[in-house]
Amino acid sequence: MRKLTGFATSAVVLALGCALVAPAAGAADTGAPVSSQCVPAASGFEQARLAEVTDPAGIDSFDAARDRIARLRELLVHSGDYRGTFVLAFDEILELTGPTLNAGIYDDEQWASDLAVEVVRLYVANLHEYVTGGTPAPHWADAFALTEQCDRSPGRVLTAAIVAHLVTDFPEALVTIGSGPEHTRDFYTFGNALVAAAPRIAEEFKAVYGTDLGPFFTGWFVGDLLGAERTTTLMFQSARTVAWVNNFGLQNPTTRDATRAEMRIATAVAGEVLDLLEEARTI
Repeated sequence: MRKLTGFATSAVVLALGCALVAPAAGAADTGAPVSSQCVPAASGFEQARLAEVTDPAGIDSFDAARDRIARLRELLVHSGDYRGTFVLAFDEILELTGPTLNAGIYDDEQWASDLAVEVVRLYVANLHEYVTGGTPAPHWADAFALTEQCDRSPGRVLTAAIVAHLVTDFPEALVTIGSGPEHTRDFYTFGNALVAAAPRIAEEFKAVYGTDLGPFFTGWFVGDLLGAERTTTLMFQSARTVAWVNNFGLQNPTTRDATRAEMRIATAVAGEVLDLLEEARTI
C-alpha cells in the first residue's frame, strides 16, 4: 500500500502540478482575517451575515448545499474580494452537478448527492472557522491565508482552494459517505461536471477578476497534442483518481497515517509548481 500512496503523490504532482493544484504555505495564522485591498472591511451586519451563511448547520441535502454556495457567491464574488475566487468556481460546478443527480446516469444517485453535500459542508465549515476567527483545518488555513495576500494573482489564490478541495476534502468526504469499489463508475461520472464547468469558470473568472485562466484549464501546454477537451478531462480525472485511491488508503487503519502524509506532501510539492506558474503569469 505504501507504493500505492507513493503513486498518488506522483500523480498529483503530474496531474495537478501541471494544471490544477495549490499552496504549500507554512503554518498559517488562524486568527480573524485582516482587512486589506483584497479582503475588504466588513460592517458588523455584513460580518454577522457572513458568519450565518457559513454556518454548516442545515447543509443536509443537495438543494441546501447549492443554495449555500449561491448565497456565498452573492456576498463574496467581486473583484475586490479574493475570498470569492473559489466560491465562483464551486458555484459553477454545482450548477452543472444538480441536473445530473436525477438524470439516470448514476447507479447510486443518493451516493452522488451525498458526495456533493459533504464536500460543500467541509468547505463551508472551514470558511466559517476562518471568518469567525476560529481554526480551520490546516489545508484550508493555508488556502485562506492566500486570500489576504494582495500581491498574489487571483488565479494562484483560486488554485490554493482547489488543492484543498481536491487533495484533502474529496478523499475525506468519500470516506465519510461510505465509498467502495462499487461506486467507481459513479465517481468518475461525478467528475464530469468539473470538466464541463471549466470553460464557464474561466469565462466568469476573467469577467470578475481580470485573469484569463482559459489556457490553464484546458492545458494549453499540451492542448495542441491532445485537444482541449481531452486535455481537460485528463488533468481533472487524474486528480480525481488520486482522491479515489486515497479514499481507500484512509479507510484502512494500517495505511491511514501514511496516506495523510502523502496528501500533505502532494499539496506541498504542487504548491511549489503553482508558484512557478504564477511567476510565469500562467495563472
